[in-house]
Amino acid sequence: MSESIALDRAAASSRATTLRARVLDWLSQYAAFGAIVVTLLVAAVMAPAFFSPGNIRAVLIQTAILGIVVLGQTVALIARGLDMSVSATMTFAAVLVGESASSGNFGLLAAQLAILVVCVGLANGLLVTWRQVPPFVATFALLIVVDGARLAYTHGQSANSAPEWLAQIGSGSLAGVPIPVLIWLALLAILFVALALTSWGRWLYAVGSNRESARHAGIPVNAVVMSTFFVTALAAMGAGVLQAGYVGYIDNTLGANYGLNSMAAAIIGGVAFTGGRGGVIGSAMGALLLTILVNLLVVMGLDLFWQRIVQGAVLVIAVVIQGLRSRAEQS
Repeated sequence: MSESIALDRAAASSRATTLRARVLDWLSQYAAFGAIVVTLLVAAVMAPAFFSPGNIRAVLIQTAILGIVVLGQTVALIARGLDMSVSATMTFAAVLVGESASSGNFGLLAAQLAILVVCVGLANGLLVTWRQVPPFVATFALLIVVDGARLAYTHGQSANSAPEWLAQIGSGSLAGVPIPVLIWLALLAILFVALALTSWGRWLYAVGSNRESARHAGIPVNAVVMSTFFVTALAAMGAGVLQAGYVGYIDNTLGANYGLNSMAAAIIGGVAFTGGRGGVIGSAMGALLLTILVNLLVVMGLDLFWQRIVQGAVLVIAVVIQGLRSRAEQS
């Protein structure tokens, strides 16, 4: 009799744990979408100006630029890494484009951007795989190096104008849809397919879940990890170029905060900080949520520090939900 009662209690406890894990898993994956709906309802009541056509267009473009960086950061996080150097890569890419406005040598510009992506991706990848440096330390060091290289390249000059052709891309529209948004959606679709249907995508999740098991299964772990840093560098380069075209000028603050914001957006969108879980759709929702929140605070006339507080609070909530989910799965 006592054994039967004990078994019933154990079964009930197991069902409760499973239910809790499912609820937390749902929250981590769909919290961003729910938060977007709630935020838009609040905006409709407290700041109707948010829904003006000009502001909605600005939100979409800003989301697209952040979203491109988030695509790269999502890949890195799935493989249990991250890239803090994206902000420096963005700014350096924009500087290179600004310099092309005076020279008009597009072949040289393409070569310079390619060299930037290869150097940053290779340096980050080798530090993490070959020297076993933690991704945060390695990529933060590259952030400093790339920033220093940019200052040396520009001789300390802090501003330049974006070329006209780039301004047309960054601020232009095609069939009524901003061009940066179309570029972002195209890249999102490509990466979605790559993660879902290719061997590289399956390897990425396997490496993020358990690197030793992936290595024993014959997966080229170091090559997969290195590929993530090339993706983040490429995404940051593209976002930096589009950002320069959108704002129309280049300065030292162009890529500021994109490192933390891209990581926050991905985690808010359900990408696990511990690797092996998440996808580009959720991280896209995270990018949209962060952009809407910041824009709404600006429309409401609140000070800059409120933007930082809200961004940090949203990130903390997302990390707490993921932590509770991990504990529920392990129990």
